[in-house]
Amino acid sequence: MRWFGRSASKLAAGPTLVLAADPGPALFDEARRYDPGVRYSKLLRRLIFSNGVLLLGPVQVTPGEARQAGLPEGTVVAWYALAALQEHQDRRVHDAKAFDGERLVRGLATRLGGTTHPAQLQPKLALLASVYSDQALAAEQVIEVLQPYGGHFLVEDPKPDSYRLTGEKTFFYVAYWSPRQYRESDAPAALGPDRSRPRHRWDLHGGVPASDAPRELCLKVGEAALALAGQSGGLALDMFGFPVSSPDDLLPR
Repeated sequence: MRWFGRSASKLAAGPTLVLAADPGPALFDEARRYDPGVRYSKLLRRLIFSNGVLLLGPVQVTPGEARQAGLPEGTVVAWYALAALQEHQDRRVHDAKAFDGERLVRGLATRLGGTTHPAQLQPKLALLASVYSDQALAAEQVIEVLQPYGGHFLVEDPKPDSYRLTGEKTFFYVAYWSPRQYRESDAPAALGPDRSRPRHRWDLHGGVPASDAPRELCLKVGEAALALAGQSGGLALDMFGFPVSSPDDLLPR
């Protein structure tokens, strides 16, 4: 009956990263891409992320244990996400940490050739790339950078600290927020130790679920995000919170 312990019930409940083979150092490499400041506690057997997410494991799983927990056939090793208890000055609401935990698990699964349990974590997560930068760009400069990938954008709903870029025949639309709208509690872990520094943010929205997005659209959003990051000296992130190093990173897997 040892399988029905605390770890077993957490694996069964999810969000759980399910792997058919031990990924070795690759998992830790990807975890560091997601959060350069991630720490691993060997004593507690968990990765500790700066955004209040914990990833516990590795848990070795036998075929019988996988069946009892409802994990996919062929599961060999698994990790599961939890929301950490944080000190007051670093505290985030539970729902935000739980959401980031689900995104982390799904992002790791796509990069490590794994799956998730439950199988449909965040099934409606939209195709999205975000660019964070210390450098300001005028809306006209942003349009010039993005036009080869997205089409002819127009500025809509301009306000002192935000605007949108869209158009009748554009492939995606863009939402911008100035550093005055920046909240550290919402900052992605990939920004590292300087998450607290206010930044400019552009979200490039594909307008469709990421899992169903056409290949051409994924590549256009990825190329545009990398171009904007290059122009602004910023960092492009995918919808899971991982850095984008190639347009292919946004393709469904």
